[in-house]
Amino acid sequence: MLLYIIVCQYGCSEGVAETATGSNITVKVGESITFPFSVEGNQSYTADLLFNNTFKIVTWYPQPFIHVREKYQGRVSIGNHSIWLNKLSLSDSGLYQVKIEYTSSFKPPEYTYFHLQVFEPVSKPNITAECLGSNVSLRCFSSQGTEVTYSWETVPPCGNDSCVHLGQAIDLHLHSLSPSTTCMCTAHNPVSRATSDSVDLEICFPQRSKVTWVPALCATSAFLVFGALILLLYKRKQHQQYQSETIQVEVDEPVMEEEPPSAVPSIDPVYVSRLC
Repeated sequence: MLLYIIVCQYGCSEGVAETATGSNITVKVGESITFPFSVEGNQSYTADLLFNNTFKIVTWYPQPFIHVREKYQGRVSIGNHSIWLNKLSLSDSGLYQVKIEYTSSFKPPEYTYFHLQVFEPVSKPNITAECLGSNVSLRCFSSQGTEVTYSWETVPPCGNDSCVHLGQAIDLHLHSLSPSTTCMCTAHNPVSRATSDSVDLEICFPQRSKVTWVPALCATSAFLVFGALILLLYKRKQHQQYQSETIQVEVDEPVMEEEPPSAVPSIDPVYVSRLC
């Protein structure tokens, strides 16, 4: 335990990436990696960590004593048959070797190899849309990340399923889409992924609507107005004709004058006298 505390004087990181001999390991910027090694029995040995076969990062002696190259001061720690490399950066990507050399025997050195790839995580991507008549051009961009690849998802039009497209930019034909179509893009690399906000393609449909629907709407409106005007004139003409016929009837109808009753001739009474 005392030995472990002494050799970890630079701090042993938690949550570091574990590796196996000959493995390829991918990590994020800022993370740590562990290079394990093994030794035979209780023999004395030295342990070196080399970068790209020639650049020696650290040498550990059994006293214990650690010699760390100045560039890596504060980033390297050794203990429990492992070497830790902390606070990884993009420039740390490459081939690593752990060299074990026995000092108490004539055994040849032993090497273990590790291939390290350090990636910067991707940031949330943004979408730019350019409406080009009957087409729309979409472009996805993530401001951070190394070796970023992009994929697109449109919902609908593939029935109830989504359509997936690959590439940073895509061109879509509006005639094959509905105004409710939305698009999202995802940026990803071996250590991270992030998805953009959805973009509603309805913003590009007014151009097509203007060409197709506006003239039809104007024509329909003009037809309705013209029809209403014709109907109004027709009713007005009917009303005037009715008034004219009424006046004509009143003028042509003869006026019947009432004749006084004819005089009845009066008959004077005749008196007959009877002679007895």
